Amino acid sequence: MTGRRPARGEGSGGLARGIDVDAVALYLSRPSLALGVYPASPWADGTAAGPPGGFGADTPRDPGVADPRDLGERLQDAVGRAIGAHRTVAVLHDGSVGASALLAAATAAGRALGAEVTVVAADHPGPTGASVAVATQQVIAALGERHRFLLAETTRLPGGAGGAWNPVAPDLAGTPLVRAAEARAARLGATLLLTAEGCDEVLQAGPLPAPSRLRGPRSAGRQLADRWRTEGAAAVLADATSVLGRGARARRLRAGMQVALAPFAAALGDTPRVLPPQRLAHVESWTADWIRRLVECLAGYRDPVRAYVLARTARFAGPLPAAVAAAAAVPRRSPFLDPAFTAWALRLPAGSRYDPRLPAPHLRRSGLLVALVPHAARHALPTTSIPTASPTAAAVADHPLCRALGVLDGAPGPVEAVVAARLAVLEEWLAGAGEVSRPARTAG
Repeated sequence: MTGRRPARGEGSGGLARGIDVDAVALYLSRPSLALGVYPASPWADGTAAGPPGGFGADTPRDPGVADPRDLGERLQDAVGRAIGAHRTVAVLHDGSVGASALLAAATAAGRALGAEVTVVAADHPGPTGASVAVATQQVIAALGERHRFLLAETTRLPGGAGGAWNPVAPDLAGTPLVRAAEARAARLGATLLLTAEGCDEVLQAGPLPAPSRLRGPRSAGRQLADRWRTEGAAAVLADATSVLGRGARARRLRAGMQVALAPFAAALGDTPRVLPPQRLAHVESWTADWIRRLVECLAGYRDPVRAYVLARTARFAGPLPAAVAAAAAVPRRSPFLDPAFTAWALRLPAGSRYDPRLPAPHLRRSGLLVALVPHAARHALPTTSIPTASPTAAAVADHPLCRALGVLDGAPGPVEAVVAARLAVLEEWLAGAGEVSRPARTAG
């Protein structure tokens, strides 16, 4: 595997000399746990992923307006750039609207480039209780293509940590579904796995745009009702602040309210107490700086929608997330995060992000994504977001490498499931780092 680090000695002491312990501790910060933020390279000679949170401070304030009618062509171009010279490509379909939009674009791009597009479908319950793979098959049939098709069964993960180890950093997107999809993609002979990661952050409707940019009072009223229903009164107050006051003070008030809403609110919780005292203060300080920069990002733009999109995509910013995805067992790319596509999407008119004609709040707020799906396949789109497992708190298993490195306290006790899962990811990654850091034995 390319990208392996040079030998650094055996045991936890040798491993500690090659690993930046403070950087590893940041992977237990709330922004990383809740939003998947990559804080920095965990290697001692690595580089940070950019400023805390990787916020796009250099994004032009008035980049012009994009035509939503070009959306399908722009996404297909991004898919083509992702495919490149790959001739067998797998698409991970998790049952979401974005995954169906990606599959439609990948099918068209693959046909134009002469690449075979296969489908790896999630096999877990959807909003109705049936496997989301059923709807995926309906989408495939509506596209009129003969795709090869395999289920990604998360209960049958590939064995062994070695095959999942990433030489760049812990793979925060390497969930059981993604790992199962990678194994299935390899079985299909695919050399690239396309995912819909970032589609909601880049294209979904967020704050209510200014009245002059709305399609009409009916659209405004329905969007306001959907925002109230899905995110509560604070979201409506934030929208009102952005409409009634356009100055710096009003923007900062709006930013503070938006940070208290999903998805950012989960990053405001207390730092997990699994960290030793000497690391806890470091992580809390980094988190406070990250939140401060998030508020600055949201308050720094007169257009509340553009600010919201930039803030939500901050976790994908910088080279580290892309480098980790490229070094996965089967390299992954998301066309929605293609730099040219994202820059273009930021210029979309705010009103185009919401479609009042669609039958459910989730679909209305995902109007741009729905528009990318052929009409014949839209009946199979989910009317709510695909649920994810929400396990209860669990006791921390013994993670000797995390403990030896100094990122796990001696007796943390029961913790949230997300913390237990992240500790397992860190332990697995440190074990892989230890393997490649161990000097090779010489013959004789």
